[in-house]
Amino acid sequence: AAISCCRKARQPERALLLLRKMISDELSPNTATFNTVVAALAEGKPDSKIDNNILWEKALAVFKVMKSKHAPPGVAPNRQTYNILVRCLAANLQPGYAESLLTAMRKDGFVPDVDLYTVTVRSYERCGNPMKALRLMESMREVGYHFYEVKMLDDAFKNGVKILNQVGRGFSSEDTSTVRGPFFSADDDDMDYFGDQEDDGYDEDEYDYQLLNSLKY
Repeated sequence: AAISCCRKARQPERALLLLRKMISDELSPNTATFNTVVAALAEGKPDSKIDNNILWEKALAVFKVMKSKHAPPGVAPNRQTYNILVRCLAANLQPGYAESLLTAMRKDGFVPDVDLYTVTVRSYERCGNPMKALRLMESMREVGYHFYEVKMLDDAFKNGVKILNQVGRGFSSEDTSTVRGPFFSADDDDMDYFGDQEDDGYDEDEYDYQLLNSLKY
């Protein structure tokens, strides 16, 4: 209840603090509690006076803890978790992360709504990446969506094709080094934001847990 009040009061940092306290006190917050904190961070406005206070990064950190070995029993991202995060990342002009979450969502057995693809495509366009928007629209066919049935997507596709014709190249000539977000780049398109780390002693779950604990509030 207290975390929900923090969300309604537009106090995302306090919601995060309460979640951390619940975990440290071994009170076992459930998935709904985690989702409330993610939503509070996604909806909140960062305080420009605090260094590195980027709320969408903190929302991602909470999400990764939900998927890690440090998550309380029974806690895992659900459809609501993904819906909140994809919309948040797209709105914050982080389409690479949003697309990676769409991939993770499908791996977890959830079919993304067409609206999630739409906001991610629009985010790519706003970032000036129509080629990546085109590629994402092509991938929609794998889940049974047809982008030409959605006016915004159909317009985006036509615009992308126009640009392709102007530069005289296709998908195959695009640089395969794909920037997924400001802190991640991959040489393999099959690698997503969340990992495929080699076994070199790096414990990603532990890193994510420490990241959550180190967040400023």
